[in-house]
Amino acid sequence: MVRTVDSTVREDHGRAPASGGRARDPELDGAIADATTALLEERGFGGLTIEAIARRAGVARATVYRRWPNLDALLAHVLRGVVHEIPIPDSGNVRDDLVTILEHELAVVRRDAAKLYPSLGVQAKADPEAREALADLMLRRRAAVRTVLCRGVDRGEIRADTDLELAFFILWGAVYYRHLFAFGADAPMEPDFIGTLVDAALVSFGNG
Repeated sequence: MVRTVDSTVREDHGRAPASGGRARDPELDGAIADATTALLEERGFGGLTIEAIARRAGVARATVYRRWPNLDALLAHVLRGVVHEIPIPDSGNVRDDLVTILEHELAVVRRDAAKLYPSLGVQAKADPEAREALADLMLRRRAAVRTVLCRGVDRGEIRADTDLELAFFILWGAVYYRHLFAFGADAPMEPDFIGTLVDAALVSFGNG
C-alpha cells in the first residue's frame, strides 16, 4: 500500500551538525512560535496542544518535539519573547522622559505582548522558566523607570527623599491597570492619560 504524504506539511531541512544531530531551521522555529502565540490568543491554555500547534504551523509533531520536549518547554520559549530591551530616554527633563518611557512600554503591551501577558502570568504560577521570564521583564521595566527617576533626583527635579520604588509602582501600576480597565470595561484610555498621570505624580514627589 502506498502511503500518501500531506504536501502542506513543511519539512525540516536543517543541515546536520558535526555531532550528528539535526541543525535547527530558524524559519520552522519562528513558524511554530507564531502558531503557539496565535492559538494562545484564540483559545487560551485550554485549547493548546502540540498537535494543534503543529497543524497551525504546517509541520509534523515530530518537528516540534525535536525542538521542545513538551508543551511547557515550548510555552516557556514563546513567553520569553515578551522580555525585551527597554530604551531609556535622556532628554534632560524628567517629565518628558517619564512620559516617553511609559508610552513606549504601553505600546509594547498593546502591540506585541497583549496576547501573551495573561498567559505569562498564568504559566508563571506553575513553570519556573515562565516565572523567570516574568520576573526578568518586571525587573527590566523597574530598572528603566528608576534610572529616569534617579536622573531627576540628581538634577533636582525630584525630591531626594522620594521613595523611588513606590514612585515606580504609582506610575507603571496606574498605566497598566488603566490598560486592563480599557480592555475589560470597553473604556478606551484617554489620549493624555500618561501625561496627566505623570503631572499628578510630580506634584507629590517633584521639586517643581
